Order: sequence, then structure tokens, then C-alpha cells
Amino acid sequence: MKYFVNVLVDVLGAVYQAAGASLLIAVLIMCVYMLGRKQGVGPVARAWIWQFKESSWFRRHFFLVFYTCMLLFRTLFCRSVWGNPLENVIGIWGLHYNGQLYTENFENLILFMPFIIFLFWAREEKDHTKDKRIQEVLLNSFEISFCFSLGIETCQLFLKIGTFQLTDLFFNTLGGMLGGVIYWGFERTRKRIVFGVKRIGGWDVIPWKSVAQKEADVENTAETVTVVEGSLPEEAIAPECSEPRYAAIEKLVREAGQKMLKARPGEENIHKKEGLANFCTDYDTAIQRFLIKGLGEILPGAAFFGEEDTEGNAGADAEGEFTFYIDPIDGTTNFMFDYHHSCVSVGLAHGEQMIAGFVYHPYVDDMYVAVRGHGSYLNGKRLQMADKPVEEGIVEFGCARYNEAGIDWLFRVVKEMFQNSLSIRCGGSAALGLCRGASGSNTVYLELKLQPYDYAAASVILEEAGGRITQIDGSPITLHEGCSIIGGTPAAWQESKDAFEKLKEEM
Repeated sequence: MKYFVNVLVDVLGAVYQAAGASLLIAVLIMCVYMLGRKQGVGPVARAWIWQFKESSWFRRHFFLVFYTCMLLFRTLFCRSVWGNPLENVIGIWGLHYNGQLYTENFENLILFMPFIIFLFWAREEKDHTKDKRIQEVLLNSFEISFCFSLGIETCQLFLKIGTFQLTDLFFNTLGGMLGGVIYWGFERTRKRIVFGVKRIGGWDVIPWKSVAQKEADVENTAETVTVVEGSLPEEAIAPECSEPRYAAIEKLVREAGQKMLKARPGEENIHKKEGLANFCTDYDTAIQRFLIKGLGEILPGAAFFGEEDTEGNAGADAEGEFTFYIDPIDGTTNFMFDYHHSCVSVGLAHGEQMIAGFVYHPYVDDMYVAVRGHGSYLNGKRLQMADKPVEEGIVEFGCARYNEAGIDWLFRVVKEMFQNSLSIRCGGSAALGLCRGASGSNTVYLELKLQPYDYAAASVILEEAGGRITQIDGSPITLHEGCSIIGGTPAAWQESKDAFEKLKEEM
């Protein structure tokens, strides 16, 4: 009976010891299996490889998860079980134990250093860790490494997996704090070395670049681009502002448009967002990341208000002297169904005023550009719209299934516009609809609810071409939250505003 009990205990111990790791691996395998069964193994594998190649966010979080799993396998999943977890709470603080060199404390310290480095690296664009003071970094490192280590030790205590030791808690936390210092100091040390090399040797070289710099290099457009005929003037908008390089921004937007032009969206990279018929593709997020990195190089310190949830995007909370408003693919549904009517839209604000807009339609190679006070351009040609009324042109409107509030009101206005105009259109891209007003293709563009990244860039282009853009009640457009839009010639703008007011009273 004694032997039977011993064998049973050993077997159960062996099974229980591997249970945690086995459960984790089984869940991950079944998740991949279910995804592969639904979409096919090939598309899933290609999507994974594409994300790893194109997305620094994906790579950073992959390495963070990989290293965290390594730590958990070493500290939690592969421990002896059913012992007394409190038999050595104080732990071993010396260098020798039972006549042998004891290195576990150093192992814990060294292993937790990369964990904090990977964690800060994965979240650096969201938490701005590089910009924090050393005291803040140390405090964050302490909190994270202490809590993570305490969680491991607590699991060992209550699940009887290994032993609870204060030495583990101390050296894990110390290793995490050292990792935070290394992460914080690396970029500063690199910059000082670069500065020293330039100063001592007189060389305009960079000994090495960070990964972020390599990915966002954009072929040094901010420094090497040449102003060609039809390009925008490079004078500063305001003497007190650091002047953004408009030609470099235009080149970057064109490159983003080429990425969209080459993309082939499929079911494996189309995702639903909140609301009915509201979609995002992997290309939306990839292009937005590309733009944020490139624009950050051209205008360091700028804030970003983009449509997609990516690193570096502050959304409606964006604050700064300069703010970029980015819609990586305006007309995502068109893009999904190969309509060839989508664009890249990038607007730049200084404080609360839009000062520049760039809208690129890659399918027909149309680049709309405007800088406040310097006019609007389409492919280098100056735009000046004629003040046509509704009856002399085309009216365009926009609507979305995920935003149907007031749709009956809008359609009544559109019906009246249809009866008074030459024709109506609904193109599916607000930025292009407003830009076509600037170029004279439309007399006016109407929509009941848009977000700032939808209209920010096009608003400058329209106004600099002589148009007018406001909300439907005539109040200014907003830059921190969504609003309604009427944008077109002054005459058509007034007619549309009057139609909204009249038909609202009749409803």
C-alpha cells in the first residue's frame, strides 16, 4: 500500500507540475486552430508573417509575450509541488549554500532586467517612457517588477508550487529597476555618443540608429527634398513657430498612397469596429503607423489624432503646438470592395487652427495640397473655385450606417438638392468630396456627422480655394470632437444651410 501511495503521489505530482504550461499551450493552439479553421491556415499564417514584418507594435508585443512566458515557465510552471512553501521564507542571501556557490539570486536579477526593457519598449509610444525623468522610470520599474514578482510568489504560496522567498522578491524587483535604468539611459547615451563623434571628428554621421529611426527614416525626406515647380512655399507660417517641411509631408503622403494602391484587402485582414457596417483593415493601421512615424521625424514633438487605434495616436486627447489629423484610408468600405475611390488624408493644425492639408487620391494620382495663406493646389496647379449656386453644379453628400441619427432629415435635404441641382453623388469619401468642391467638381458637400480626421485636411484645401466650410447651423467646425459638415462655394453653402433649417422646422 505504501508503494502504491508513493507511486500515485509521484504520478499526480508529475501531471500537476506540467498542468499550467500545458493549459496555456493548449488554449493558444486551439485559438490558432479555430482561427485557421474559419479563415484557412494559409491566410492566418500570411497575416501573422505580414504583421510581424510590417508592424513594430506587433513585433514589440510578441517579444514581450515570449519573454514573459519564459519567465513564467522558469518561476511558476516548472516547480516542485506539494512541498512546504513557507519552509524558507527569508531565503538565501549569501553567495554559498551547503558548501556550494549559490547563483539563483543573480539569475533572478539578470532575468528581470530584459523583462522591464521589453515592457517599456513595447509601450514606449503610448507611455512616452523615454521622455520621463529617471525618478519616474525607477518608480514605474519598481511598481511593475515588484507586483509581477509578488504575483509569482503568491501563486507559489497558495498553489504550493515552489517556495515563497523574500530574496526572490528583492532580487526580481532590483533586476527590474536596473532594466528600467538601462532602457532610460540607452537613448540618452546614444545621442551623446553621436554628438561627441560629430563634435570631435566634424563628421555628419550617425554611428548607429535605433529601430524606430530605421523604420521611420522615409529616405531622409525632411532634409533632402527639393522644392519643385508648383510645390508649396517653405516660408514659416508664423515666426515664433518651428516651421514644418511641407514638401516632405507631401512626399510621405504620396508614399502612403502607394502602399494603399498596392494593397489587396481580403477577409483575413478586415475587422469590424463599433457600430453597423463600420470596418478597419490591417492596411488602415499599417499606413497610419507609417505616417505617424514619418511625420514624427519631419516635425518632432507633434501630436497625432488619427482614426485607428495605433501606437502614437492620442485621439481626441491630442495636445501640442502642432497636431496632425490622419485618416490613413478615407473610404475604407470603398477600399474593401475595390471601388478605387479612397484617399490618404493628413491635416496639420497649429494650436486650434488648421494650417495645412494634404489629400492624395492614388488611384488617379491626384494630390490636393494647401497651406493657410498660400492657396490650394491640385497636382501643382492653383485652385480657385467659382461661386456657383446649387443649380449650376453637382451636390455630393455622405452618410454611414453606423451613424444614422437624423438620416431622414438628411435625405429630405438631399431630395431638395437633387430637385434643384444638376445631379447628386454619394462617393463614400468625405475628404475627396470636399476636395472636389475645391476643384469645382462639386458645388457643395453635406454630411451630418464626421470626425476631425475626416475633414481637417480638406477644410484647408476648400477654404484656400475660396470655399466655405462650417457645421450645418453655421458654427465653426470642431477639431476635438465630431460635427456636421457643409462645405462648398459660398452660394451653395448658404442654400444648403437654408435647406437644413427649413426642413428641420417642417419635421
